[in-house]
Formats: sequence, structure tokens, C-alpha cells
Amino acid sequence: MKNLLAWFFAADLEAEKVKVKSVVDQFEQFWETKDMELLTKIMTHDADMVNYGSDAVEHFVGWEALKESVEKMLPSLENTKITVKDQVVKVHPSGNVAWFSEVWDWDLVVEGKPVHSEGQRLTGVLEKRNGNWVFMQFHNSVPVR
Repeated sequence: MKNLLAWFFAADLEAEKVKVKSVVDQFEQFWETKDMELLTKIMTHDADMVNYGSDAVEHFVGWEALKESVEKMLPSLENTKITVKDQVVKVHPSGNVAWFSEVWDWDLVVEGKPVHSEGQRLTGVLEKRNGNWVFMQFHNSVPVR
């Protein structure tokens, strides 16, 4: 019986991991498509959520601060293509919390100029709320070269 329960919960966690990966991949998709409705769907709207972007000033506390900043930024970004490498997704045994890490290479046009940013690191924490996985926190950084 114990082995059967272990198998059942392991299978459940694997299914949750697939769902978490899908939401993490949707974060990349958001940047490529600029679909604010998608971002709104995959983020918590908590006033105390904390996120960091790659620029020093990109420290966002609360959904509204993040949303406002992203909406201002999006018009200056064009032809965004993100290549994801080294993605790791973990789900807590409770099945309600997950975290991930990955490396992003960006190719895009910013204010008319081509930009290539290699090796950006993205980490984050997601929580399962009302049956859906949503971002609680993310942190994006650019390695010092």
C-alpha cells in the first residue's frame, strides 16, 4: 500500500511539474507576443508580491507596479525572440508551491536598434491557487562579463 501511495503522489507531482513548466513557458511567450492578458492570467495580483527585472531600477512591489512598468516598456520592444536553456522546474511535495530557474538569450529590437543579450538568468516561485499555477515572484539578472 505504501508503494502505491508513493507512486500516486509522485505521478501527481510530475503532472503538476508539467503544468508549472507550461506557465513558466507562457512568461517567455508573453515577452514575445506582448499579450498583457496572458501576463495578467499567469501572475498573482498581490500587493506584496516582489519582482526584479534586469535593470537596477526594476524592483517591483505589487502587481500594479509591475503591470504599470511593463505597459510602459512594451511599446519600445519589437521582434522579441527568447531562447530558453537549462530550465529546471521543481514542485514541493505538497503540490502547491513550485520554483524554477533557467537561462534566457534575448534577440530583439529596442527603440529601433537590434539587441542581443545572452545568458540572462531567470528564477521564480509559483503557487497553485484555485487550481491554477501563478507567479508569486520572479528575478531576472544579467551576468557580469
